[in-house]
Amino acid sequence: MSNKRVGQILREVREEKNLSVKDVSRDTNIAIKFIIALENEDYAQFPAETFTIGFLKTYCDYLKLDTAGMMNLYRGEQLVESQQPLEELTKPTVKMIALELERNKFLPIGIILGVCLVVFLVIHFTDNTDTSSTSESSTSEVVENPTPVSHSSIPEISFISQSVPENSSVPFTLTPEQGFTFSVNNQQCKIFIKGVKKIDGDNFAMIGFNIFPEKKVYTFESKVGTESLLSYNNPELTSLRREIKIMTQAVTDNSAKILVRLSGDSKPDSNNKPIGDVPIQVTLYFIRSSYVEFIIDGQTGEKGLVSSGETKQLEARDRLEIKVGDGGAVEMIQNGKEKVKLGRPGRLAKKIFLKAPSPYDNTQFIIRELGE
Repeated sequence: MSNKRVGQILREVREEKNLSVKDVSRDTNIAIKFIIALENEDYAQFPAETFTIGFLKTYCDYLKLDTAGMMNLYRGEQLVESQQPLEELTKPTVKMIALELERNKFLPIGIILGVCLVVFLVIHFTDNTDTSSTSESSTSEVVENPTPVSHSSIPEISFISQSVPENSSVPFTLTPEQGFTFSVNNQQCKIFIKGVKKIDGDNFAMIGFNIFPEKKVYTFESKVGTESLLSYNNPELTSLRREIKIMTQAVTDNSAKILVRLSGDSKPDSNNKPIGDVPIQVTLYFIRSSYVEFIIDGQTGEKGLVSSGETKQLEARDRLEIKVGDGGAVEMIQNGKEKVKLGRPGRLAKKIFLKAPSPYDNTQFIIRELGE
């Protein structure tokens, strides 16, 4: 398997089993276009990586492949293919322009000369700008405040929901336009890049980390090859329920590629909770694969496809919303109660749990359930 790519393995195993794309679509409820996209590794067809991973797991389970091995292969391919800095992927080159001109020999000489002049000016301006910015950073960024006031809050950028499985390192590429949100012991965390500073010729990524529902942002610096530990022992991260290891693999002028891994160390349980202040706790057991969306205290926790056999443990302080595409595919235990089916087979199921003061004792809380 290691000598073949994900798409090739999927297609070959499907053909060995004499299955058509329509057969797979009928049995897995995955649209034909997404099956073809997986086999062609055309991941741009999926709205988010959460969907890519969910469909891939379902397809692998259906073909009776080593799902964990296939997921590691997929992540390895994505990691290798995104090693090149983002700036280099979009920077125009003279060779690209020359090839374009070669394909269009019929263009008037005036247009060709005009294109060449524009290319020259762009490259000249870019080189001067890079040189100027490098010079300024080498003389001033070392003494610059590492946590500017403008970056003390969570930026208004796109955050992609990503899962971090046990015993796996998941690659994140942080850019000025894109960060990531992931769950750690049912605690929603956000990670993003705040900037890059150069010290003694090395690029240091300034990475922001937030724990919902807190507003503050914890900032740390990291360069290529270093590992940072986010721990509840840190006075600024005391609410974190589990330690997280961040390995920095690459840093460009404005982006960073990191590996995120959950540490084996969880925060010891605290026994000093007020009497009656019990959090909303729900455990979901997936008998069959189904789409889900969890909203924990107002923030989306996970959205995508969950495979058969998986278990999800959710916890919220005040409000928990659960949406499942197939209510009959999931069994639920809520705060230690008896296990029940979440809803009807083949029907959308929605549950809302609210924590409210007890009408009989204002020192106690009750958990109310709403459902559809």
